[in-house]
Amino acid sequence: MTASPDSASPEHETPSHAPLTIAHRISRVILPLFLLALMLGAYRLVIIKPQVARVEPAKNDPWMITPRFAEPRVATDEQLVAVLNRVKPPMAKEAMTNNFVHALRLWGPKADFHDEKVVSGHDLQQYFLDDQVFRKFAGEKAAPLFYRGRDGLEVRSFDEQLKHRDSSSYHTDDLLATFAESGLPLTTPIVMRNDEATIGELLNDSLMRFHLERLEYEWTAIVFARYVFPLRQWKNKYGGRIDVNELVKELVAAPLDAGPCNGLHRLEALAVLYRIDEEVHALQPRTKRAMLQYMKRVSDLLVAAQAPDGSWSRSWPAGAAALEDKSASLHDKLLVTGHQLEWLAYAPDDVQPPRETIVRGSQWLVRTLTEMDEKELLSAYGPYTHAARALCLWRGVEPYVAWQAGQTPSKANGG
Repeated sequence: MTASPDSASPEHETPSHAPLTIAHRISRVILPLFLLALMLGAYRLVIIKPQVARVEPAKNDPWMITPRFAEPRVATDEQLVAVLNRVKPPMAKEAMTNNFVHALRLWGPKADFHDEKVVSGHDLQQYFLDDQVFRKFAGEKAAPLFYRGRDGLEVRSFDEQLKHRDSSSYHTDDLLATFAESGLPLTTPIVMRNDEATIGELLNDSLMRFHLERLEYEWTAIVFARYVFPLRQWKNKYGGRIDVNELVKELVAAPLDAGPCNGLHRLEALAVLYRIDEEVHALQPRTKRAMLQYMKRVSDLLVAAQAPDGSWSRSWPAGAAALEDKSASLHDKLLVTGHQLEWLAYAPDDVQPPRETIVRGSQWLVRTLTEMDEKELLSAYGPYTHAARALCLWRGVEPYVAWQAGQTPSKANGG
């Protein structure tokens, strides 16, 4: 017998006639809204670049620092040219980026040696600003020097890709510091492999990543001094506020020889910042006193630690006890002596050692750099350019101008 419709069980009822539950009604409203929000979020990620905090420097151009001194006794014109001839930009691919950074810092973008075996200043600068020129020297298979990571625009560092170390940056923010020393404005374009940026963007993203617990901060301090100061503070991506007075405290609190190059880039950062503050007067008086006291302390130690031949070793923080160190290599002496004389060339008169101390150290550099084996010199080209640059700073001359003055007309024009 066939069951009548009235006797059909409820589970066989047609769904279209079932009353909507409250849950069904809510889902019909919520689900479209959720999908819409999801689509808008995806659109923002793909189309709209997120707004990031920005550091706003007061001016577009970096602070350029002229030499304080013009001491003829540190090196004669002939000695200076002889030294500069030893440190022309090398073409070797070993440590290429590090060597090019140091060469650009020494010679500047206008240098032209009229020699196809020597890189011009223009090419040195474009190596960092144009990926096409970068690949011309580093090789087509070299990984890009600049890339966009999760923290913004970044420079490929020495410890990121082992097989590309020769074309990597050795120190955090050393490229930015060199851009500043070269006088490049923040609006200067950087042509990347598949993108474009500016030095200003690189600066901003670097400062957003900065924090005072970082292992290496010396070049960042130099970058801040040259590009950002007299702005006295900024807020990083972690929400921390970086104050210039706190930054100085960090620079003077570390052990004397802590950090790259025997701790001497911290002294350069202090001397550069102090020199710029002589123009803008933005540092607190107690901060300036702390800087002067630190630099004077180092200067006094250098007088006591200087070897009879005029050099310094890595043991210089020990003062007179450093003279007992007989194990120092020639490389270490060149590195330390060159860096010491370089920061002292920026430092104020109040912290200077006796001028004879400077002259003796400089003459040791002249003798050593002009006599050493070329292969040995090229093996540590970067540090040795600091020595040549120190001599030029103490003479009060630009390296390329000094080199040009020592060339015969035919040599200067490529003849």
